[in-house]
Amino acid sequence: MAILPRGASYGEFRDYVEGLRGALSCAELDDLWDRRQRLLGIGFVTGLGYRSTLPPDEQHLTRSERGHKVEAEARAQGRNIERLPDKAHF
Repeated sequence: MAILPRGASYGEFRDYVEGLRGALSCAELDDLWDRRQRLLGIGFVTGLGYRSTLPPDEQHLTRSERGHKVEAEARAQGRNIERLPDKAHF
């Protein structure tokens, strides 16, 4: 059986579930429908908006890799880099 599309109506959902599991009570169908709606409402933040503001050579780097790159560039310019103690961070 095919996967139910995101925009399926309650009737299509009911037919799909009954085809998989057999006849269910209205309360069970309502619970499954509510669960499906909550799961479809979950969003994932991937940071693509922020990454698009970075230079092209840094868009694929992780946060720590970007930090190491900035530190290496500063050292190449002759700057002295001193790390703060861990207790200095809030």
